[in-house]
Amino acid sequence: MNILKSTMVLAFFMTAFLAQAQVTGNPEIQKKLDSFIELTNEKKYDQAFDLMYPKMFKQVGKQELVNLMESMDNDGLSLTVTNRRITSFSTPFEEGNEKFVRIQYTADMSMKVKEGGMYDSPKASQAMMQQFETTYNKENVRWNPEAKEYTIHTKKAMMAIQEDGKDWYLVEINTDQMELMRSLFSETVIAALIT
Repeated sequence: MNILKSTMVLAFFMTAFLAQAQVTGNPEIQKKLDSFIELTNEKKYDQAFDLMYPKMFKQVGKQELVNLMESMDNDGLSLTVTNRRITSFSTPFEEGNEKFVRIQYTADMSMKVKEGGMYDSPKASQAMMQQFETTYNKENVRWNPEAKEYTIHTKKAMMAIQEDGKDWYLVEINTDQMELMRSLFSETVIAALIT
């Protein structure tokens, strides 16, 4: 997988690692988010992605995502998340046998580039910077060339989905990728919780 594709997929999925419950909400969703963070911080990506909305993997294979995250670790790109804060939970929205809750959050991310690693080149740095600026807005992205570190402030949203009253699953809400959103959610859910 080339660097540009890697950074695009990373930008989409790494925000899923950011949410940690800070406000009163559904305890089951909070537990799911905390488990997701813990697993990803421990680099147990296979188990972490088990907590994501299964319909997502019809678009991007789970193993492909696991391989991507492991290869980025191995190639010297390390993600750290700080100052995670959930700012709101929506009222649950039900459609068919599924329940949906929108979660708003803020966080600061640090992307550390290992010296001499695959991402430690001007071309890779430029590609990542452009992708991060496109995804998170230019004013929220900083690059420290001496420390080889990106710092990104994010304001994002996730969806928690429960089917038939069973487990909750997570997926990032990304209005820049509405084709993907429409493959996951009905127009009713999109109108109620996404747009």
